[in-house]
Amino acid sequence: MESTAAVDGRALYSKITWRLIPYIFLLYIVAYLDRVNVGFAAYDLQRDLHFSNTVYGTGAGIFFWGRCCLICLAI
Repeated sequence: MESTAAVDGRALYSKITWRLIPYIFLLYIVAYLDRVNVGFAAYDLQRDLHFSNTVYGTGAGIFFWGRCCLICLAI
């Protein structure tokens, strides 16, 4: 006969939550720092490469859309 143990749903949910939340928080911080770094690079890129605000904004948008697509594919 097969033995089936009862699974406590609340305990399982709590265990999964406590393991995932710190990891998700870390990923959120890294993503935020990435966006901030792109913002800090704007001034130097626009000055050195003579980019207008439109050109820089388009390039940053393409970068983030490409990154989003690759992240979605990796999941």
